[in-house]
Amino acid sequence: MLSELVREWLDPSQVLTHLPYALLVLSMMMSDMVWLRTIAIAAGLFRILNRGWINIDHVVVPWEILFVAVNIAQLLIIWYYRKRHRFSEEEQRLADRMPERVERQTIRRILKLGEARGAGPGHVFTTADAPVSELVFVTDGIVQIERAGQILAVCGPGEFVGEMSFLSGAQASADARAVRPVRYVAFNQAKLLTAMNADPGIRHAMDAILNRNLVDKLAKANARHAPAA
Repeated sequence: MLSELVREWLDPSQVLTHLPYALLVLSMMMSDMVWLRTIAIAAGLFRILNRGWINIDHVVVPWEILFVAVNIAQLLIIWYYRKRHRFSEEEQRLADRMPERVERQTIRRILKLGEARGAGPGHVFTTADAPVSELVFVTDGIVQIERAGQILAVCGPGEFVGEMSFLSGAQASADARAVRPVRYVAFNQAKLLTAMNADPGIRHAMDAILNRNLVDKLAKANARHAPAA
């Protein structure tokens, strides 16, 4: 009995039965929605071919057609959104720091929570031992981090300022000031936290980008201290 099942399962004539399911499994492994839906559409088309002309099943075919149509519609929506809602140069810096699996709609919702600004040299973002009301994402320029006259770090485009205060709720541990003209996106901490608590997508994206920012800063600090060690 088992051998008959195995022989039937391996029968070359069943390729069009196995292939769509293999493609569906593959699609579920995709983190990018475009690839997920594209592979799902291919699986549906093979099912339509199989059930419409080879192993005919007129009950299954309409459902497969609907399955393919829905995925094509969703794919067109994704393409339309990406084409129509392009990021500005400043917004793209934040988008580039996000993991690939974060959807553009989520990034757009995060950007709406921030305010693009500019500041000249000497502008103070944080003061040591003082409350921090904003999380700052630098899109252009240089921000110097110092305490008691000692330079601790330098933040450039693609980095956050004030993320430790945002994550811990503590006061600033150092001064942060612009050393040249800076462009940045400012997020009100309270407003951003409320959005993260209400939207799992925003929370996931912000956790990912802040963790990446901290890892990058730690790597830079280790590299800076390595020669001295």
